[in-house]
Amino acid sequence: MKSLSSIVTTDLASVVGAGAGSGPDVLIVGSGTAGVTSAIELARNGLSVVILEAGPFVLPMHVGSSPFRSRDDLTPQIHDLVRHRTSWVERVPFETTGEAPLNNDSWSVVGGRTLFWGGCTPRFTEWDFDDWPLTLEEFAPYYDRAENLMHVSGPRAKRPPFFRGEGQQEFLDRLNTAGIGAEHASLAVDTQEVQNGHMSRSFDCAASRLIRSGLLTRAVTPGGIALVENTVVERVEHAGGQVTGLVARGVDASEPVRLTARHYTFACGAIQSTRLALASGLKDLHPDVGTHVADHQFVQGLLKLREPLKEPIYAFIPPTKERPYHIQIQGPFTETWYTPYHATVWLDCDVKGTYLLAYCFGVGESSASNEVRITDGPGTAPGEMGGYTVVADRSAHDHRILDEMKDFLPEVAEALGAELVRSKVNPLGAALHEIGGLRMSAQESDGVTDTYGRFWKLGNLSVADSAAWPSQGSANSYLTITAWSLRHAEGVLARLA
Repeated sequence: MKSLSSIVTTDLASVVGAGAGSGPDVLIVGSGTAGVTSAIELARNGLSVVILEAGPFVLPMHVGSSPFRSRDDLTPQIHDLVRHRTSWVERVPFETTGEAPLNNDSWSVVGGRTLFWGGCTPRFTEWDFDDWPLTLEEFAPYYDRAENLMHVSGPRAKRPPFFRGEGQQEFLDRLNTAGIGAEHASLAVDTQEVQNGHMSRSFDCAASRLIRSGLLTRAVTPGGIALVENTVVERVEHAGGQVTGLVARGVDASEPVRLTARHYTFACGAIQSTRLALASGLKDLHPDVGTHVADHQFVQGLLKLREPLKEPIYAFIPPTKERPYHIQIQGPFTETWYTPYHATVWLDCDVKGTYLLAYCFGVGESSASNEVRITDGPGTAPGEMGGYTVVADRSAHDHRILDEMKDFLPEVAEALGAELVRSKVNPLGAALHEIGGLRMSAQESDGVTDTYGRFWKLGNLSVADSAAWPSQGSANSYLTITAWSLRHAEGVLARLA
């Protein structure tokens, strides 16, 4: 009996069998929001696209939109089907002992982390673009398009906030009265009224968007997208300033295959895209390949109220130029801590509870010394995908921001008439909002990629994810990755035209 995946995916042999001269216009590595957003834009403009995904097809939607949403017994098992252990280490211990403990996670699955993410979608601020060769004004049209295709709801979106009861407004008023600016959270959750043929699309998810697009095909077809699961890309080959082919292997195959296209795109997340560039020998083209990696500073807090709120809330305290971090406050709950398996815990509030969860994310410095290293490493991802270690240290700037974040949480608790009963500073990499490794620049000498993600030294290779970013704001990176991939696709279309 065939599985659901047989309907939405094609096999690697079919793509290889397309033969020389009849391969796709674009090969994309990765099926998260970067890969899928790019693929849809390119296919809608008549190009033939193949997406290569290392993981299997497991779910057609975000877990929070499925019956598994509140199943603490089943959701962790779904994670474990596609979750792999990885390593982030500090430089001195790593260079002293060579040890790289498995202390972090990655996921290989059709849809990538968009199957499990938390849903918060604020934009970067104007000053967050200070290190970019782009301004917010130039980037804003891509934000507008991304929010529309993701059905974002919130204070500045066309759709009303997800939480909008009296209790939510009273909660925001408490914070604003205390001088702590707060607003409804921007969420990639469709709140458009269900009527006249419109059904809510719930959480945004790359797998859902790809299926709904109507562009999936079983073969290499102009204006279509062929999705190949369980296929690990090992490297790209290049000569004469062009990528000449891509080497991939099915997870159960003994021999690799070579694929060709007019254009190639890395869209497998900042760390994996960077690892793939390193595995392809691209550091020989520019010394910055693999460097300037960063992740958010991440502090969790638990607030205890004097009495229940009697209504669920989700508040967002935005960053300021002087305070480069934000806080997401969710609740109430009777439980007292957060599990990474349950990023949508805020959908399961308990109005009898008196606990609020606070997640504080701050800007992390993308230091040149923070890098991805190819190793024989113990990572558990398929094929060679686990053969790396992220070597990264917190800078003096990072420690200052962390101290400010820790000091700010009690102020927020006091404004709410609550008590901060627990807090935790998470290690680098734990936020899972990685950037850098293939940073963009306005001039060829200053970076790896241009302002559309195209490699300066390889005209038919580009990066659609946050590996190209020179820095990031405190905001969850999902919305900005989606917007960036729209811009990236624009660059690919211009080149292939």
